[in-house]
Amino acid sequence: MTLWGDLIGRLRPQVGLAAVAAGVALAMLSGMLTPVDDGLATLRFQALQRAPSHQITVVEIDVPSLRAAGHWPWGRDRFATAIGNLQAAGAKVVAFDVDFSATSTSARDAALADAIAARPGSVILPTFVQPVRGTDGGSSLVETSPLRGLSTEALLASVNIPVDADGRVRRYTYGFGAEDTYRPSMGASLAQTPLQRRDSFLIDYGARVREIDHLSFDDVYSNRFDPKLVRGRSILIGATALELGDEFATPQAGTVNGVYIHALAFENLTSGRALMAPPAWMTFALACLLILLLRADRELSLGALTRRHIAAGVGLLTLPVFLQNLAPVSPSVAPLVAAQLLCLLWATRAELARRARSIVAEREAGLLHQALHEPETGLPNRRALLTEIGMRMQQGDGGALAVVAIGIDRYPTMRGAVGYSLSNLIVRGVAARLEAVCGDSQVAHLSTSVLGLVLQRADVATLLTDLRRLEDLDPGHEVAGHPVDAFIKLGVSRQLSPQDDAERLLENAALALDEARRQNSRVVTYQADAYADPSLNLALMSEMRRGLHAGDLSLHYQSKVSTADGEVHGVEALIRWKHPSRGNIPPDSFIGIAEETGNIRELTEWTLARALEDRATLSAAGHDVIVSVNISGRLLADRSFCDHVQAMVASRDHGLCLEITETAVIENPTAATASIAAFRAAGLKVSIDDYGVGLSSLSYLKMLHADELKIDKSLVVAVAESQRDRLILKSTIDLAHSLGMSVVAEGVETAEVQAALALLGCDAIQGYLISRPVPLTDLTDFLTGWGQNPRRAAVG
Repeated sequence: MTLWGDLIGRLRPQVGLAAVAAGVALAMLSGMLTPVDDGLATLRFQALQRAPSHQITVVEIDVPSLRAAGHWPWGRDRFATAIGNLQAAGAKVVAFDVDFSATSTSARDAALADAIAARPGSVILPTFVQPVRGTDGGSSLVETSPLRGLSTEALLASVNIPVDADGRVRRYTYGFGAEDTYRPSMGASLAQTPLQRRDSFLIDYGARVREIDHLSFDDVYSNRFDPKLVRGRSILIGATALELGDEFATPQAGTVNGVYIHALAFENLTSGRALMAPPAWMTFALACLLILLLRADRELSLGALTRRHIAAGVGLLTLPVFLQNLAPVSPSVAPLVAAQLLCLLWATRAELARRARSIVAEREAGLLHQALHEPETGLPNRRALLTEIGMRMQQGDGGALAVVAIGIDRYPTMRGAVGYSLSNLIVRGVAARLEAVCGDSQVAHLSTSVLGLVLQRADVATLLTDLRRLEDLDPGHEVAGHPVDAFIKLGVSRQLSPQDDAERLLENAALALDEARRQNSRVVTYQADAYADPSLNLALMSEMRRGLHAGDLSLHYQSKVSTADGEVHGVEALIRWKHPSRGNIPPDSFIGIAEETGNIRELTEWTLARALEDRATLSAAGHDVIVSVNISGRLLADRSFCDHVQAMVASRDHGLCLEITETAVIENPTAATASIAAFRAAGLKVSIDDYGVGLSSLSYLKMLHADELKIDKSLVVAVAESQRDRLILKSTIDLAHSLGMSVVAEGVETAEVQAALALLGCDAIQGYLISRPVPLTDLTDFLTGWGQNPRRAAVG
């Protein structure tokens, strides 16, 4: 019995550990810990709330929209109008969480199909899987897709939202189906995640769903919304009205409409917050490890045991918060809490106290590091710099002390050109050079594009010498093999009185930096009225210049057809860039940067030279057409550019027309008037482009002696249906004719619009009804076959 008792005594701790582990496993398998996990996850989400990225806007099919329409379901033409309005406002992509599987009227279906085809691949239509009962009484899953006529030029994405057994939505799936039938989910498609992923992630409900930008569908349909909420964004259209029933229960956010579930998934994916849960076996292993640690030493007093478990509980509640903040991980904490509670029934040992102290020390070190460092660059933050300034002031070593705020010029443009990660590398590179110059000063990251440091020198002369060394800092950096210039401006605040504390000195330095930016000065010493803000970067320009010489850039041409005889009398040259590694780069991605950096002149001169060559080729083939080239408003005041253009066309049959935007004319009317006069004197035709986009001032039309007025698509698209638009266009056309200008309408896509414009006296039309922009070889074929094209007879 003694041996048997000794054996039982030895095995009792192991049996106890096994019983605790079995209890944890049973609780996990039964699902009884799910409410606890939901509650802990809710606390983490509340602690780690994040503002939305403002990269997506939800267009709500809400109660006012339903009342305005007067019925449901709506005709497809209503959605077509919304697509047109959104795309005209600059939407990057328009997605729908609306069922388009049933046939509407053919005309309305065609209207929606045309709206989708206007910009192929920029509209996402929904599919969804639903059970269908068979004739044998069983059921199978069938995918419901939009009508084939609608989905031909659109992308498809699944709007199925996985619901857990308790009816709540916790997860979101990247995509559904096998390789041949794979369908990305709506959120993943909008976020452009890699295809063929069928796994799921936990939704981060810390993203504040109520702050996601949204518009009423009726406002979009009526075109009375703020374009800033659309331009450059992904747009998701879906139902929020209660009567449409698209609602889901969530464990953290209450009831959420399906369209906002997709928007949350998009926010999670684009911000890198698609949460992953460790597998159940890993959580159970962690629970077992916790049990072993809590049972590591049984020689503890009740007080020590209580402290050990309090420390473990604090760790279980706080560490997941920091883990989820640092990485997109949402750990299941409830099994660990259960393990700890079960371990309270057993004796614990002194090892747990040592480990608890170690965890607390690590947690405090992590908190201190987070509190004093900027997470993206790893540099000390504003709080760390204030601490250093205060310490230097308290040391009272005398001499001269100054706080310097260093601003990186044109940082938003640089970040937009090279991306967040590479721009952070540039910030760290600038910080390293500042530290090398200053020696004993630690550089802090104060804000997105602002660094800071404190200088303490023996005298003012030495301080000023070091400031000049900072001013002469080398701006050249190389990031990912590309040269990037990061010029800096300095705002200096010196301690002139004992009342100047650390916070005030740093604030004054920031104000001085603002003044330096406003004055475009390299260094400014603090003055209370100093404010400003410029920005720039041009990493893409070196590639563009190489592309010009390597033949990566080319011209496509879109024809202009006379409404009088149906003949093609002119074409517009449009630049295209096919990058050898990035593929097709949209003009909007590099022309704006070229304008900001001064490279627009080189690009425009190349365009003019190529247009002259191409026109000569067309003339040799028997096609005598006028070639129109867009001229940036930035070049109108460049006298040397105007002289260069005149020299290019001197003594030759150039047949060129320069298109100048109305906005550029309004911004600098004096320079525009002089340049236009010089161009016309050289025999160049001049066209006022995009009329109707800007202020459309009649006084400027009277002042400018142009040959042609191009009416923007926004004034043309509804002319066949809108009496008001016809009146506006008629008066504009009559005014242009009275001023000696011909009138060209852009963006003509339907025969109805063409016919209406012809009746109003418009001289020529341009748009997809005639032709899309095509390369020179295709243009030659088009011009050759235009005489036999049925559309020619319709236009003429």
